Amino acid sequence: MDTKLKNNDLSKVLGIFISLLLLTAISIGVIASYPIILQNANSIMDRSNEEDKKIKSGMENSYQEEFLKDLYRGNYCLYWDTMEQVKGNVLTPGEVLIPGSINWVQPKNTEYSEEYANQTSTQVEGEFDNNYYDKEFVQNINSILQNWHNSFFDNSLASYSLEYYIIDNKTGKTLTNTVTNLNILQENSEEAQKIKALYPFYGVFRYKEDGSLEIPELYGLEESRKDSFKTLELTKELFSNELYNSSRYQYFNQIKSPADVTIIYASKDKEFYYPGGVNYDNQWRQIWSFRNGGFLYVYAISLILVTLLALLLPFKKSFGLEKSLVGKVPLEIGFLGICFVFGIYRDLSSVAYETISDHYLDFSEYTIFPYWMQRIMDYGANFLIFLLIFMILFSVVLSVRNVFSLGLKSYFKERTLTGILLVWIKRNGKRLIAYLSDIDLTDSSNKAIFKILAVNFIILTLLCSIWFLGIAVLIPYTIILFFVMRKIVTDIKAKYAKLLNATSSMAEGNLEVSIEEDLGVFNPLKEELAKVQFGFKKAVEQEMKSQKMKTDLITNVSHDLKTPLTAIITYVNLLKERNITEEERASYIETLDKKSLRLKSLIEDLFEISKASSNNVVLNLVDMDLVSLIKQVQFELSEKIEQSEVEFRFLLPEEKVILKLDSDKTFRIFENLMLNITKYAMPHTRAYIEIQSSGKEVTVTLKNISASELDFNSQDITERFVRGDKSRNTEGSGLGLAIVKNFVEVQGGKFKIHLDGDLFKAVIIWKK
Repeated sequence: MDTKLKNNDLSKVLGIFISLLLLTAISIGVIASYPIILQNANSIMDRSNEEDKKIKSGMENSYQEEFLKDLYRGNYCLYWDTMEQVKGNVLTPGEVLIPGSINWVQPKNTEYSEEYANQTSTQVEGEFDNNYYDKEFVQNINSILQNWHNSFFDNSLASYSLEYYIIDNKTGKTLTNTVTNLNILQENSEEAQKIKALYPFYGVFRYKEDGSLEIPELYGLEESRKDSFKTLELTKELFSNELYNSSRYQYFNQIKSPADVTIIYASKDKEFYYPGGVNYDNQWRQIWSFRNGGFLYVYAISLILVTLLALLLPFKKSFGLEKSLVGKVPLEIGFLGICFVFGIYRDLSSVAYETISDHYLDFSEYTIFPYWMQRIMDYGANFLIFLLIFMILFSVVLSVRNVFSLGLKSYFKERTLTGILLVWIKRNGKRLIAYLSDIDLTDSSNKAIFKILAVNFIILTLLCSIWFLGIAVLIPYTIILFFVMRKIVTDIKAKYAKLLNATSSMAEGNLEVSIEEDLGVFNPLKEELAKVQFGFKKAVEQEMKSQKMKTDLITNVSHDLKTPLTAIITYVNLLKERNITEEERASYIETLDKKSLRLKSLIEDLFEISKASSNNVVLNLVDMDLVSLIKQVQFELSEKIEQSEVEFRFLLPEEKVILKLDSDKTFRIFENLMLNITKYAMPHTRAYIEIQSSGKEVTVTLKNISASELDFNSQDITERFVRGDKSRNTEGSGLGLAIVKNFVEVQGGKFKIHLDGDLFKAVIIWKK
């Protein structure tokens, strides 16, 4: 049976190993397809780039015009920020671009604040002069510039990869977003030429004190674009386009251009006038090409292969995959797993592309890992990711497959969280109903509780129904409830005191105390106290018996130790005499040797029984053959068996009986039992030693006919210093069976003595 179980376990381990091996092979296969997919992706990318170039060439003019408009908006945003830096406080666009606008919107007898500049006419109605339209115009300008400002700094700078530099020519205040000194782009020095070579685009916009614009440099665009930009500045077209629905849009010509500042832009992007929204993110397009270049098909095929594995491998029943934890995933969790497997496809394609492109795991240029180790880590991470995903799919499909073996109903109950929850609710609901139905409404205590609760519920309902008047009624109700509860508690305390007094009397040694009164809720405790009282009486009797056994023990030990000791002393004195012959001296020495060995054996028995009684026995458990051990004991005692004139019959099985026992202790057990037979069995009779091995137990039986009448108790004979031969004529210590009993029990077995007339039978039972 053990061999069969081991084979089953080995098959299960083999099934899991084969499954992992196949999933590993599929994962490696997916990773191995990366180069082929990348080759296809590059072809797709080349075709896509050609198409983009055609599209861009047809729209180049419109993109350049939009680029100039974004620069124009940026000029006003940067000028606004610079003026705030020059003034040293927060300004509204209206204060910067519309001279005198503060008088249009300032409240009477108040100083201008940003709060007032942003308020609508309805918020401050009645507080301003009759300049509603002027104020509306300024607020529109504020709104336009704020939108431009957000768009320029949040989008335009990043989309065009723009670097900017602005300087107030009067104060020298500057603003920039780069460490490069773009101001040098106005020069023609050798250093300026080196910097200009870095930028496919740079432009210098110089506003004079009167707001007129000069554009000395606009590298990267056609010369005509300078005139287009100046036209934008003169016409304020972008302002008029956004003010067309304003009641004072015609006032846009009052807007002041930036003055006495120089603004420089530069970009290192070769296609600088294509914004990020149109010039598609190159990496995204490459990943898209990678997906369409074959990764989609490879991933789909790998999922199909994993699904087939999960469906076909369980046909090998010895693998036991369906019954393993891997095949017991609840349906709801499995659904989430499927969603994860398909939902992560886009991320997996990104991971795969970044891996084959050498930048999946970001390593610092100062990393201690060599390039080959970085690649191993990249591909190792890919392998683990795919293996995990395939394991999830394999487990989910394997679990869902159980619907065919379990049936739809059993599958729902055992393998879905909903079914498990419903079964739990049903089972515990039955318990709750059973508990409620078990309440004995005829019981006086239950009746009292229900009555109290019912009355209290009615009273509280009435008090709630009369609103605030209920508080006034609640006070006397609470007082009455207090006195009722006090009476109940006083009664309980009195009954408790009686119970406590009885317990105290018992503690003082009065085991005859009794409680006749009804203790109400304490009646069960009174019954338990009576049981404790009975137990104490029984314990006293056991103690008296124990004291008697101690007295007998001391007497027996004294007698058994004194007998050989007295003999030793006697023969030592005889040896001291000078007139004894050599034959007598040899006889005395032989007798001394026997008595000393007898004393030594008795002392060893005392030590053994002492250790066994105190649970201080150290076991060295090994797998041993019980049949061989008994044969060994028979061989060791063959001389004494022959001298006893008792015919031993051994009924032993031919096969081995293997048990996990301590060989030394077990040898001592059977040695003592066989020695007992040689000492106490009737000569010229048979003694039987039999081993029976059943399914879960091994029973060893030793039977013999006693030479003397068996007039003792079968339970007492296993106590220390108790002997069947009360006359103490035979050699023995009375410890043999006690040692046997303790050694058997300490090894998890049972030892019993059966007496039937003169038939003495010892039975040992061990579990396999």
